[in-house]
Amino acid sequence: SFLGGKWIWNDFGDIGGTVIDFVMRYQNYTNVGQALAFLDKMYLVNPYKPAAGSNQYRKNHLSFQQQRHEEPPESALKLDRVEPIRLMLPYITGVRKIAPAVANRYLLDVHFVNLTTGKKYFAAGIENRAGGYEIRNPFFKSSIGKKDITLIKGQGETASILAFEGFIDFLSYLTDKNLEAPEKDVVILNSASFGKSAMELIEQGAYQQVFTFFDNDKTGQGLTASFQEKFGEGKVQAMNGLYEGVRDYNEKLVDHN
Repeated sequence: SFLGGKWIWNDFGDIGGTVIDFVMRYQNYTNVGQALAFLDKMYLVNPYKPAAGSNQYRKNHLSFQQQRHEEPPESALKLDRVEPIRLMLPYITGVRKIAPAVANRYLLDVHFVNLTTGKKYFAAGIENRAGGYEIRNPFFKSSIGKKDITLIKGQGETASILAFEGFIDFLSYLTDKNLEAPEKDVVILNSASFGKSAMELIEQGAYQQVFTFFDNDKTGQGLTASFQEKFGEGKVQAMNGLYEGVRDYNEKLVDHN
């Protein structure tokens, strides 16, 4: 999130702070310069692109030291290209603790442009039902193109469906259960405001059982209540007890790794 002109992290079951604060604590660094260098190396070192000192490198990649205080507004974002995940893999696997096989199966490096400033950015992303991309990096989460829910078909029985608020929690579930793909169908809301759309999809799919993995906060509790009211408590099984005591599934995964 973006508060008071600084990027704030508050989803690691810790005291919170800026992203720089997090890196300094996570890596046991003693100064900000070390943290900035770590972020640049973590996301911009890539054996398949020009060396860091080249003009092409500077033209195509904005360093974290330049972009760390800038949040590109959603309305000004334009998709540049998507590629197999590589730049964002260290963040997804190292910080978010997602299994590499899971990250490689579902996520992409999404490159995009802020049309207002002309600056280029990148984030980890997953495609939604409308052909847009839900994106996330350490600084913000947003979307490119039309925002919508994401539907993922299961590998086995389809009488049941799993419902998640965001894609990081879906990937956390797979990692925690040592799965590369879900056995049941999955719907990812990508925003609490898409709860109604998710319920319409579930109703149209005539699913017999709904397993919800919503956050342990007011919004998540409200979503669970809405699903139970819509389909009946006997049909909806709330699974948030799996990560009781923390906010969401990813926080549990991070805390135990």
